[in-house]
Amino acid sequence: MRVVLYSSIFALAFFALSCVKPLDEQQTELPEATNTWLLSSDDDINNYTSFNPVNTYTLFMAKGETEHVQLVINTDSNKELDIVRKADQDAPDFLCRKLAVFDGMEDVLVPCHTKVKPDKKTVKLWLSYTTTLTSKAGSYSDYISLKSETAEYIVKITVTVKDVEIPSTPSIPAVFGINPATFDDTGLSSTEKVAQRKEVSDLLLSYRISPYFCTWIAGTMVLECTSSPYPVTSNECWEYMKDPRFKAVALPSANLSDEELGNMLSKARSEGLLGKAYFYLWDEPTRMEEYEKLRGKADRIHQLAPEAKILTTYYCGPKDGPYKDNLFAVWPILRGATSIFCTGVWSLQGNESRSEMCRTNLQDGEEWWCYVCMSDYPGLAANSAGIPNRMIMLREWKEKSQGFLFWVVNAFSSLSPLSPRSDLPKGDGCLVFPGKPFGVEAPCVSVRLERWRDGAEDYELLVNYENVLGRNAAEDMLKNVYQSPGAFTTNTKYVKSFHKHLIIDVL
Repeated sequence: MRVVLYSSIFALAFFALSCVKPLDEQQTELPEATNTWLLSSDDDINNYTSFNPVNTYTLFMAKGETEHVQLVINTDSNKELDIVRKADQDAPDFLCRKLAVFDGMEDVLVPCHTKVKPDKKTVKLWLSYTTTLTSKAGSYSDYISLKSETAEYIVKITVTVKDVEIPSTPSIPAVFGINPATFDDTGLSSTEKVAQRKEVSDLLLSYRISPYFCTWIAGTMVLECTSSPYPVTSNECWEYMKDPRFKAVALPSANLSDEELGNMLSKARSEGLLGKAYFYLWDEPTRMEEYEKLRGKADRIHQLAPEAKILTTYYCGPKDGPYKDNLFAVWPILRGATSIFCTGVWSLQGNESRSEMCRTNLQDGEEWWCYVCMSDYPGLAANSAGIPNRMIMLREWKEKSQGFLFWVVNAFSSLSPLSPRSDLPKGDGCLVFPGKPFGVEAPCVSVRLERWRDGAEDYELLVNYENVLGRNAAEDMLKNVYQSPGAFTTNTKYVKSFHKHLIIDVL
């Protein structure tokens, strides 16, 4: 079977790297740093020479969080380096990945296990530490050695874990699509195909994302979406969607008969999942005719389950009819057929008063979500990098959106060779990559996705900060790094300080 679960790869990588010898009682002092650089996860690693060489770095972490530091080494040759760690007992889990290039961007994180080979005498690594809700608060030292036959490079990472928790179940739904059409499943059995899809879905769940598989009905913007890699008629499907990391689950309808739809809705209700379920029926309707067709599809569901939630994405008002070009007419037009109004941030024009208008248009039982796509800024395409990726979820908190959507994580035009779609801005829709083109079995993630998750964790810390100290105090804290979609810091030191204070100020 060619499918290898990402969690297994993580475990193997951690086991190998944590040939973690316990720290010696008398740890040798580090030599002066001359050819190693340690950067924050938001820094542009290609600008490392603008920083002074260092070989020590400190991370502040909550429980249930993942944090990162970037490591650059200028080596004396292109010889392969062995990676060995010496870490304190109970130190957070560790994963070492090497940066690889896709579509001209140094953006793909490839697990490197116990060895790494320099490129043109330079090594660029992404070091990740993960705590759990049962991690012990305290300060942990981690010495990482990269050694060849002729040289050794040692850095020390100090991880300080505080008694603040990020919940396993996100406070806000963040739903990201997976396109099942862009999997190489040639020669796989049906069981292996499910395992391959589950591998990517499990990966996204570990990133505070509620994933869904989405298929566009040929020639239309009609969607069929489901959050389970298993058939909806199977017990495995319902057990999978009970995973507490799901904040929201998508259910299918387009390819189901009325009887099948009714049975599925009854099952969702009996399993206690209908309350967090949604139906994503149509992507970005723009004409009155499309609104009416969407209403018909919604009515079919509501006849069987009046409480079922329908999510509709849109970036503009109707392009015809009496309400032409009026974004805010979408609410009355789709009221009853839509309960989750999901606006593209492009339509908000970076104007927070428009966000306020979206919220004030809501009636009881309705929600307002946002999504990014194409070249939205801050967003997830290549024009957003570093801090902007992280600011996405801080914007969600400030503008009080109730959910976040990203259309798809694997929008490739071909798998062999692995190629992006030419009709999209660079990076849009490419956040999770098949591992095979990069020499590994498990899927690889984008640096942009890691930075988005950093923002999602900041969101949770900001929610906790608000709960402890109040909304005004939380907004004052946020101003240190983010004021509006067009005004936020470019200084990574401020972001690092902001994250630290979100943790320590509530203790």
